[in-house]
Amino acid sequence: MPFTLYQLLWYFFIYAFLGWCLEVVFCTVNSGQWVNRGFLNGPVCPIYGTGMCIVLLVLEPLAGNTLLLFLGSMVLTSALELATGFVLKKAFHTSWWDYSDQPFNIGGYICLKFSLAWGLGGMAAVRLLHPPIARLVDRLPHTAGWVLLGVFGAVLAADLAATLVTLAGLERDLRELEKLGAALRRGSDAVSKELGDAALAADEKLAESRQALPGRIADLEARRDLLRAAITDRRLFGARCLLRAFPGMHNLRHSEVLEALKAELEEKLRR
Repeated sequence: MPFTLYQLLWYFFIYAFLGWCLEVVFCTVNSGQWVNRGFLNGPVCPIYGTGMCIVLLVLEPLAGNTLLLFLGSMVLTSALELATGFVLKKAFHTSWWDYSDQPFNIGGYICLKFSLAWGLGGMAAVRLLHPPIARLVDRLPHTAGWVLLGVFGAVLAADLAATLVTLAGLERDLRELEKLGAALRRGSDAVSKELGDAALAADEKLAESRQALPGRIADLEARRDLLRAAITDRRLFGARCLLRAFPGMHNLRHSEVLEALKAELEEKLRR
Protein backbone atom coordinates (compact mmCIF):
# COMPACT_ATOMS: atom_id res chain seq x y z
CA MET A 1 0.00 0.00 0.00
CA PRO A 2 1.27 3.52 -0.79
CA PHE A 3 -0.02 4.75 2.59
CA THR A 4 -0.01 3.38 6.13
CA LEU A 5 -3.20 2.85 8.13
CA TYR A 6 -2.19 5.79 10.32
CA GLN A 7 -1.97 8.09 7.29
CA LEU A 8 -5.24 6.88 5.78
CA LEU A 9 -7.14 7.45 9.02
CA TRP A 10 -5.82 10.98 9.25
CA TYR A 11 -6.65 11.64 5.61
CA PHE A 12 -10.16 10.31 6.19
CA PHE A 13 -10.88 12.68 9.07
CA ILE A 14 -9.23 15.69 7.45
CA TYR A 15 -11.07 15.32 4.15
CA ALA A 16 -14.33 14.45 5.91
CA PHE A 17 -14.06 17.78 7.76
CA LEU A 18 -13.07 19.72 4.64
CA GLY A 19 -15.94 18.10 2.74
CA TRP A 20 -18.34 19.21 5.47
CA CYS A 21 -16.98 22.77 5.15
CA LEU A 22 -17.49 22.64 1.38
CA GLU A 23 -21.08 21.38 1.76
CA VAL A 24 -21.91 24.06 4.33
CA VAL A 25 -20.56 26.85 2.12
CA PHE A 26 -22.33 25.50 -0.97
CA CYS A 27 -25.71 25.10 0.78
CA THR A 28 -25.43 28.43 2.59
CA VAL A 29 -24.78 30.27 -0.67
CA ASN A 30 -27.68 28.50 -2.38
CA SER A 31 -30.22 28.79 0.45
CA GLY A 32 -29.17 32.08 2.01
CA GLN A 33 -29.05 30.57 5.51
CA TRP A 34 -26.53 28.49 7.45
CA VAL A 35 -27.19 24.75 7.48
CA ASN A 36 -25.26 22.05 9.35
CA ARG A 37 -24.98 19.95 6.24
CA GLY A 38 -24.31 16.23 6.53
CA PHE A 39 -25.71 12.88 7.55
CA LEU A 40 -24.16 13.16 11.03
CA ASN A 41 -24.48 15.87 13.67
CA GLY A 42 -20.77 16.67 13.90
CA PRO A 43 -18.67 18.64 11.40
CA VAL A 44 -17.82 15.70 9.15
CA CYS A 45 -19.09 14.22 5.89
CA PRO A 46 -17.68 10.67 5.86
CA ILE A 47 -18.40 10.22 2.15
CA TYR A 48 -15.76 12.88 1.37
CA GLY A 49 -13.18 11.23 3.60
CA THR A 50 -13.91 7.82 2.11
CA GLY A 51 -13.89 9.18 -1.44
CA MET A 52 -10.54 10.92 -1.08
CA CYS A 53 -8.93 7.86 0.49
CA ILE A 54 -10.12 5.77 -2.47
CA VAL A 55 -8.90 8.38 -4.96
CA LEU A 56 -5.51 8.59 -3.27
CA LEU A 57 -5.07 4.82 -3.07
CA VAL A 58 -5.98 4.28 -6.71
CA LEU A 59 -4.89 7.44 -8.48
CA GLU A 60 -2.00 8.96 -6.53
CA PRO A 61 0.52 7.15 -8.80
CA LEU A 62 -1.21 8.87 -11.77
CA ALA A 63 -0.97 12.37 -10.33
CA GLY A 64 1.16 13.48 -13.28
CA ASN A 65 -1.42 12.44 -15.89
CA THR A 66 -4.12 15.13 -15.97
CA LEU A 67 -6.63 13.26 -18.12
CA LEU A 68 -6.43 9.95 -16.26
CA LEU A 69 -6.51 11.71 -12.90
CA PHE A 70 -9.63 13.65 -13.89
CA LEU A 71 -11.45 10.66 -15.39
CA GLY A 72 -10.45 8.37 -12.55
CA SER A 73 -11.61 10.86 -9.92
CA MET A 74 -14.92 11.33 -11.72
CA VAL A 75 -15.59 7.60 -12.03
CA LEU A 76 -14.50 6.61 -8.51
CA THR A 77 -16.34 9.38 -6.67
CA SER A 78 -19.48 8.97 -8.77
CA ALA A 79 -19.47 5.23 -8.12
CA LEU A 80 -19.14 5.91 -4.38
CA GLU A 81 -21.99 8.43 -4.44
CA LEU A 82 -24.17 5.99 -6.39
CA ALA A 83 -23.44 3.13 -4.01
CA THR A 84 -23.95 5.31 -0.91
CA GLY A 85 -27.27 6.67 -2.13
CA PHE A 86 -28.50 3.19 -3.01
CA VAL A 87 -27.49 1.67 0.34
CA LEU A 88 -29.01 4.55 2.35
CA LYS A 89 -32.25 4.25 0.40
CA LYS A 90 -32.48 0.52 1.02
CA ALA A 91 -31.49 0.81 4.68
CA PHE A 92 -33.68 3.77 5.67
CA HIS A 93 -36.33 3.76 2.91
CA THR A 94 -35.31 7.35 2.23
CA SER A 95 -33.69 9.19 -0.69
CA TRP A 96 -31.33 11.73 0.88
CA TRP A 97 -30.63 13.58 -2.36
CA ASP A 98 -32.33 13.49 -5.73
CA TYR A 99 -30.80 14.52 -9.05
CA SER A 100 -33.83 13.40 -11.07
CA ASP A 101 -34.34 16.94 -12.34
CA GLN A 102 -30.77 17.07 -13.66
CA PRO A 103 -29.90 15.91 -17.20
CA PHE A 104 -27.94 12.67 -17.63
CA ASN A 105 -28.71 11.30 -14.17
CA ILE A 106 -28.74 7.68 -13.03
CA GLY A 107 -31.67 6.89 -10.77
CA GLY A 108 -31.44 10.34 -9.23
CA TYR A 109 -28.33 9.20 -7.33
CA ILE A 110 -25.72 10.81 -9.59
CA CYS A 111 -25.74 13.20 -12.54
CA LEU A 112 -23.24 14.38 -15.12
CA LYS A 113 -22.91 17.90 -13.71
CA PHE A 114 -21.81 16.79 -10.27
CA SER A 115 -19.74 13.91 -11.63
CA LEU A 116 -17.71 16.43 -13.64
CA ALA A 117 -17.41 18.58 -10.51
CA TRP A 118 -16.15 15.60 -8.49
CA GLY A 119 -13.63 14.86 -11.24
CA LEU A 120 -12.26 18.40 -11.14
CA GLY A 121 -12.33 18.47 -7.36
CA GLY A 122 -10.51 15.17 -7.04
CA MET A 123 -7.85 16.26 -9.49
CA ALA A 124 -7.30 19.57 -7.67
CA ALA A 125 -7.21 17.83 -4.29
CA VAL A 126 -4.59 15.27 -5.35
CA ARG A 127 -2.34 17.83 -7.01
CA LEU A 128 -2.76 20.96 -4.87
CA LEU A 129 -4.39 20.15 -1.55
CA HIS A 130 -2.98 16.78 -0.62
CA PRO A 131 0.78 17.50 -0.64
CA PRO A 132 0.65 20.04 2.25
CA ILE A 133 -1.86 17.85 4.13
CA ALA A 134 0.44 14.85 3.75
CA ARG A 135 3.39 16.88 5.09
CA LEU A 136 1.29 18.05 8.05
CA VAL A 137 0.26 14.48 8.92
CA ASP A 138 3.85 13.25 8.68
CA ARG A 139 5.03 15.98 11.06
CA LEU A 140 2.54 15.07 13.79
CA PRO A 141 4.04 13.24 16.78
CA HIS A 142 3.11 9.62 16.14
CA THR A 143 1.87 8.77 19.64
CA ALA A 144 -0.16 11.94 19.97
CA GLY A 145 -1.53 11.33 16.47
CA TRP A 146 -2.85 7.89 17.44
CA VAL A 147 -4.41 9.32 20.61
CA LEU A 148 -6.20 11.99 18.59
CA LEU A 149 -7.37 9.40 16.07
CA GLY A 150 -8.79 7.35 18.94
CA VAL A 151 -10.69 10.39 20.23
CA PHE A 152 -11.98 11.27 16.74
CA GLY A 153 -13.04 7.66 16.15
CA ALA A 154 -14.93 7.48 19.45
CA VAL A 155 -16.72 10.76 18.76
CA LEU A 156 -17.59 9.62 15.23
CA ALA A 157 -18.96 6.30 16.53
CA ALA A 158 -21.07 8.08 19.15
CA ASP A 159 -22.34 10.53 16.53
CA LEU A 160 -23.25 7.67 14.19
CA ALA A 161 -25.11 5.86 16.98
CA ALA A 162 -27.03 9.03 17.89
CA THR A 163 -27.93 9.60 14.24
CA LEU A 164 -29.22 6.04 13.86
CA VAL A 165 -31.37 6.49 16.97
CA THR A 166 -32.69 9.76 15.55
CA LEU A 167 -33.53 8.10 12.24
CA ALA A 168 -35.35 5.28 13.99
CA GLY A 169 -37.33 7.83 16.01
CA LEU A 170 -38.13 9.90 12.93
CA GLU A 171 -39.38 6.81 11.09
CA ARG A 172 -41.54 5.92 14.10
CA ASP A 173 -42.96 9.44 14.29
CA LEU A 174 -43.70 9.53 10.56
CA ARG A 175 -45.50 6.21 10.89
CA GLU A 176 -47.54 7.54 13.84
CA LEU A 177 -48.40 10.73 11.94
CA GLU A 178 -49.59 8.67 8.98
CA LYS A 179 -51.78 6.58 11.29
CA LEU A 180 -53.25 9.72 12.84
CA GLY A 181 -53.92 11.15 9.38
CA ALA A 182 -55.68 7.97 8.33
CA ALA A 183 -57.72 7.99 11.53
CA LEU A 184 -58.68 11.62 10.90
CA ARG A 185 -59.83 10.78 7.39
CA ARG A 186 -61.86 7.83 8.64
CA GLY A 187 -63.38 9.94 11.41
CA SER A 188 -64.21 12.73 9.00
CA ASP A 189 -65.78 10.29 6.56
CA ALA A 190 -67.84 8.71 9.33
CA VAL A 191 -69.06 12.07 10.61
CA SER A 192 -69.85 13.19 7.07
CA LYS A 193 -71.93 10.06 6.57
CA GLU A 194 -73.78 10.70 9.81
CA LEU A 195 -74.42 14.28 8.77
CA GLY A 196 -75.82 13.07 5.47
CA ASP A 197 -78.03 10.53 7.20
CA ALA A 198 -79.14 13.12 9.70
CA ALA A 199 -79.98 15.58 6.94
CA LEU A 200 -82.29 13.05 5.44
CA ALA A 201 -83.91 12.37 8.83
CA ALA A 202 -84.49 15.81 10.31
CA ASP A 203 -83.02 19.30 10.56
CA GLU A 204 -82.80 19.01 14.35
CA LYS A 205 -80.72 15.85 14.13
CA LEU A 206 -78.45 17.55 11.61
CA ALA A 207 -77.74 20.38 14.03
CA GLU A 208 -76.80 17.91 16.78
CA SER A 209 -74.40 16.06 14.47
CA ARG A 210 -72.75 19.31 13.40
CA GLN A 211 -72.15 20.19 17.03
CA ALA A 212 -70.60 16.78 17.66
CA LEU A 213 -68.14 17.09 14.76
CA PRO A 214 -65.43 19.23 16.46
CA GLY A 215 -65.30 17.10 19.61
CA ARG A 216 -65.00 13.80 17.80
CA ILE A 217 -61.91 14.69 15.76
CA ALA A 218 -60.32 17.38 17.95
CA ASP A 219 -58.33 14.85 19.96
CA LEU A 220 -56.79 13.28 16.85
CA GLU A 221 -55.93 16.69 15.42
CA ALA A 222 -54.32 17.76 18.70
CA ARG A 223 -52.18 14.62 18.83
CA ARG A 224 -51.11 15.12 15.21
CA ASP A 225 -50.22 18.78 15.74
CA LEU A 226 -48.25 18.04 18.91
CA LEU A 227 -46.23 15.35 17.19
CA ARG A 228 -45.49 17.59 14.19
CA ALA A 229 -44.41 20.41 16.49
CA ALA A 230 -42.17 18.07 18.47
CA ILE A 231 -40.37 16.83 15.36
CA THR A 232 -39.65 20.31 14.03
CA ASP A 233 -39.04 21.87 17.45
CA ARG A 234 -35.55 22.82 18.60
CA ARG A 235 -35.74 20.23 21.37
CA LEU A 236 -35.52 17.41 18.83
CA PHE A 237 -32.17 18.57 17.50
CA GLY A 238 -31.23 15.51 15.46
CA ALA A 239 -34.42 15.15 13.43
CA ARG A 240 -34.60 18.90 12.87
CA CYS A 241 -30.99 18.95 11.62
CA LEU A 242 -31.61 16.07 9.23
CA LEU A 243 -34.68 17.75 7.75
CA ARG A 244 -32.76 21.00 7.30
CA ALA A 245 -29.59 19.36 5.98
CA PHE A 246 -31.41 17.31 3.35
CA PRO A 247 -34.30 19.42 1.99
CA GLY A 248 -34.59 17.03 -0.95
CA MET A 249 -35.13 14.02 1.32
CA HIS A 250 -37.92 11.67 0.20
CA ASN A 251 -39.30 8.84 2.34
CA LEU A 252 -40.59 5.91 0.31
CA ARG A 253 -43.12 4.84 2.94
CA HIS A 254 -44.36 8.15 4.33
CA SER A 255 -43.73 10.70 1.58
CA GLU A 256 -46.87 12.80 2.11
CA VAL A 257 -46.30 13.15 5.86
CA LEU A 258 -42.62 13.99 5.42
CA GLU A 259 -43.37 16.69 2.84
CA ALA A 260 -45.88 18.26 5.26
CA LEU A 261 -43.25 18.24 8.01
CA LYS A 262 -40.63 19.87 5.78
CA ALA A 263 -43.11 22.56 4.78
CA GLU A 264 -43.92 23.21 8.43
CA LEU A 265 -40.23 23.42 9.32
CA GLU A 266 -39.61 25.83 6.46
CA GLU A 267 -42.45 28.02 7.69
CA LYS A 268 -40.95 28.07 11.20
CA LEU A 269 -37.55 29.05 9.83
CA ARG A 270 -39.06 32.00 7.96
CA ARG A 271 -40.63 33.44 11.10
